[in-house]
Amino acid sequence: MKTKLAAAIALSLLAGSTFAAPTFYGEIDASVDYLPEDNKTGVSDKDVVDISSNSSFLGLKGDEKLTDRLSAVYAIEWAFNSDGEGDDWSKRNRFVGLKDAKLGTLKVGAHDTPLKQLSSPVDTFNNYVGNRADVTGIMTGENRVDNVVVYESPAFKIAEGAIKVNALLATGESSGIKSDNGVVKTAGRGLGDAWSASVVYDSPVVVAGLAYDKAIPSNFGGVGILNAEIPEVAGTKAFAAANTVRAIGRVNLEGGLALKALYQTSEVEAAKGNDVAAANIDDAQGWLVGAEYNLPSAKAWTVKAQYSQNTTTYKVGDDYEAQQLIAGADYAFSKQVKAYGYAGYLALEQGSNESEQPVLGTGLEFKF
Repeated sequence: MKTKLAAAIALSLLAGSTFAAPTFYGEIDASVDYLPEDNKTGVSDKDVVDISSNSSFLGLKGDEKLTDRLSAVYAIEWAFNSDGEGDDWSKRNRFVGLKDAKLGTLKVGAHDTPLKQLSSPVDTFNNYVGNRADVTGIMTGENRVDNVVVYESPAFKIAEGAIKVNALLATGESSGIKSDNGVVKTAGRGLGDAWSASVVYDSPVVVAGLAYDKAIPSNFGGVGILNAEIPEVAGTKAFAAANTVRAIGRVNLEGGLALKALYQTSEVEAAKGNDVAAANIDDAQGWLVGAEYNLPSAKAWTVKAQYSQNTTTYKVGDDYEAQQLIAGADYAFSKQVKAYGYAGYLALEQGSNESEQPVLGTGLEFKF
């Protein structure tokens, strides 16, 4: 009798409770890319067509109201390969936290750095060609970090826009830096031995931001979309803790035209786990300019172009320079579905050596 009574009370409590259902979301993006291979010896040159998975992922997120001001928030995302190649379910953002309407949001888990998030308003070709045609391919700073605490301020209204401040504190939990299945791990043991922060002004006309990474692991000497087994220039790749300053600006003009720019500089921070080659890096400086134009007479169409460049300077040896130009057009069937096409060119230079890589492709993106 007591068991039946307890069960009845439990069922009545559950029936009287309401829980916010999680939101299932994601993106599938695949493209067909023509990447002819041009090798140093010329013996194995060939035409190459790749099917690329471009930042395809699945996620669950939720927001549970606790009081009039306070909510519990969570999210977890997994990346997968829409082309069926490689291993699925690499790590993306995942966190649990509290959101106060007046004080901001506090998250604990794994998360994009505020500096990485700063590229979103200006990187016109984000995730194209297997995530190599955006700034990730040739610049430092595009990192997702595990073992972090993140603070996101509420928006402070100024004029027609608002200012937001974001900060991330990371702990390496006594290990050296490493890259692990979609996230990076920092060195050190204390919370805040490595950190990232940004301040952003966002309005309908102007977006401007400044960010700084302190000892966040990153890739120096990237080769972008290069497709060659034996290239003239291979770069001097190095994975190392980086101190990076990034500034961005975007202006949305009347008539559908947007102009974008980014500048950043990075230096190596001494840390356990740095690649040996990183000790020879003096600094890396990158910049980007781009434009998008949404056709007033055909709103489904957007044409766009972007030029990016990154120069890595070494203490001993020739500078390494990557230059990338890409242009294309999008056709939006709806807010969720778009088709796109693009053509681009990458040039890598080091001393008297040069590698060149053209690309031509088309793809389809579906957001849900």
